[in-house]
Amino acid sequence: MRSVILRSAGSLMLLAVILAIPGPASAAGLTDADYRYLKTEFGLAKDNFALRNISATDAAKLHDAISGILAKEFPQGRIYDTADLLFDVEMRTCEAWQLAHAVTSCPLVTDERLKPGWEIAERNCIACHLTGTTDAPSFFKLVKPGPIDENRLAAALRGGHPMSPITLAPQQVQDLARYINSLR
Repeated sequence: MRSVILRSAGSLMLLAVILAIPGPASAAGLTDADYRYLKTEFGLAKDNFALRNISATDAAKLHDAISGILAKEFPQGRIYDTADLLFDVEMRTCEAWQLAHAVTSCPLVTDERLKPGWEIAERNCIACHLTGTTDAPSFFKLVKPGPIDENRLAAALRGGHPMSPITLAPQQVQDLARYINSLR
């Protein structure tokens, strides 16, 4: 019994040491494979505001979530861990940008036509739909199969949505749908 406990403790120590050692790409930041995964799974390109401004520490954490040992062993955990980290990175990056530029919002959208919808999403939706949760798909996943219909979006916001009712004027629904559809 004692040898089993010692072997288990030894295995745990070895696993802890392995997990603590960053892979070669971690020190350098995100790899091309990481960017491909982020584009495919979350719709994020290299020029995404948060990814362009990510800290070295956050880049290493994100790389490990995407490509590390645990990511390979637990693929579903990879998605959730990456989504959680992306949300944290987005919030920290925006907060730092806001403090440095003395403004209240992050410049995530440069297309003026999309800003009204982005502002609505920022107020009402981003917490769950930026990167998705176990219960809510990301906006990217919502539009991957095809565009969001404004009428279906309005109906979902009125009553078929866990956060319902969210009351928006028709123009706001149109703006929100335009922004969400831009993420395809």
